[in-house]
Amino acid sequence: MKRLEKLFLALAVVILFVSDHSDDRRFFNEEPDHTTLGDRVKWLWNMNRVKWPEWIDDPPHPKPVESVDHGNIKVTFINHATVLIQMDALNILTDPIWSERAGPVSWMGSKRVRAPGVALKDLPRIDVILLSHNHYDHLDVRTLQEISARFQPLLLIGLAGKPFLESKGFSNIVEMDWWQAYAHTSNGVTFTFVPARHTSGRGLWDHNRVLWGGFVIEGEAGRVYFAGDTGSGRFLQSIHERFADFRLAIFPLGNYEPRWFMGAHHMNPEDAVKAHRFLSSRQSLGIHFATFAEHPEQTIDAHEKDLSEALEKHHVPASEFWLLQFGEGRELLYNR
Repeated sequence: MKRLEKLFLALAVVILFVSDHSDDRRFFNEEPDHTTLGDRVKWLWNMNRVKWPEWIDDPPHPKPVESVDHGNIKVTFINHATVLIQMDALNILTDPIWSERAGPVSWMGSKRVRAPGVALKDLPRIDVILLSHNHYDHLDVRTLQEISARFQPLLLIGLAGKPFLESKGFSNIVEMDWWQAYAHTSNGVTFTFVPARHTSGRGLWDHNRVLWGGFVIEGEAGRVYFAGDTGSGRFLQSIHERFADFRLAIFPLGNYEPRWFMGAHHMNPEDAVKAHRFLSSRQSLGIHFATFAEHPEQTIDAHEKDLSEALEKHHVPASEFWLLQFGEGRELLYNR
């Protein structure tokens, strides 16, 4: 590691956070996480892995359009938590990852079991990248470097995430605290960083030193919520109180077993369906599934069955909660 990188990382560790959800060294969730180090050891020791396929070939889909007009929204599911949101002539990419593995180097980390649904070369111009947190499967440096070299997008990330990105050569970065808003200069689309129930960290010593969260995007086309990676929690009430409804909500619904351990950090399909109704989302989309064999304790397609059962249980039409194929894009056919 270069000296400059070490300096930036050291500064990130000792920085004093000016935030009511930090203790000046680490960030914390709005509600306590009662799992302990002993629970983590127990989970790892008792992990009941389910075999996933070695590889899946997905059907091809048309390349994304270059952009959509003001007032319109098109969403394309690429893989994992990577979604292309096109609205109001702006192209927004969430947690992009095209690498073969989610890990610190190219040969270490969870291996993907299918290709991204959109080839990196087929991406349209990317204006903004939303980074929900800094786990390897959500902040992939190699992918960010390739996209930034082509498009020089704006990177939005939680507090204390900027020094690491700068150490990797990125410069167009805005750090955000929960409830902080940023207005894009070209067309007035506003991004608000909102709470989530999760963690952060890329190594042994940086646990929760970068703030995690989701994003609310507001423009002429309406309001979009990207939840990032999160468990369910009281923060949804705070979002509901500040934002009346959503034209589109994007929820994670993978890696959710066993519930006694994962419930504090990962929604399951029923959590996502209940959040869809609670937040008055007209259309929702499920993400964060069937891409990386990180710690599979449910079958690769378990989310499909569990989502179907949750929709039926809560009397939500399947048409209101999409599971798109990898690479599939859809337009939202109604305005707010």
